[in-house]
Amino acid sequence: MRVFLNGKEVPFVDGGYDYVFIKPYRRHTQEVIKKGNSELTIQLYDNGVQIRTLVTKNEVATLINREVAVDAVNRKIYILEEGSEVKKNPDGSVEIIEK
Repeated sequence: MRVFLNGKEVPFVDGGYDYVFIKPYRRHTQEVIKKGNSELTIQLYDNGVQIRTLVTKNEVATLINREVAVDAVNRKIYILEEGSEVKKNPDGSVEIIEK
């Protein structure tokens, strides 16, 4: 299974990644559209984040309207805001530096 996030391939993780929002949200909506062997999930958050995920037989492609940082060690995807800084560690983990 190939996994893409904002156009870049990321390692497949059984069980998926958890999203971590730098800017918290209160409400969100989600819609799932199924067609044939594929499924499109659209998630809209009140903090302005939009996530669209297309799942097919061989591939998962996710588009997030923000810059992201992937922490492969801890299975987290950090959804960054303007001014967020990221430190990438040699082991594949990341640290978010708050200003």
